[in-house]
Amino acid sequence: MLHYQCKFRRGSERTVAWIEARGAIVGAQVELESLDDEGPWIVEEVMSAPLAAAALATLQRLNRKSLSSLMKNMV
Repeated sequence: MLHYQCKFRRGSERTVAWIEARGAIVGAQVELESLDDEGPWIVEEVMSAPLAAAALATLQRLNRKSLSSLMKNMV
């Protein structure tokens, strides 16, 4: 399954997230469960380079680990 990074808006809020290809359509309304439950977000832009689910999981795991190592070094 492919995932696309998309830009979203909801009122004056803006965010970027990875979603499944089936929802990555400009103008589509999608629920981003990891952010909140205040209603759907509208897809404003779909980035052109998709990632397979396994590659996205690896990328997210690496990013989480890098952020935690930065936090450990902060005093």
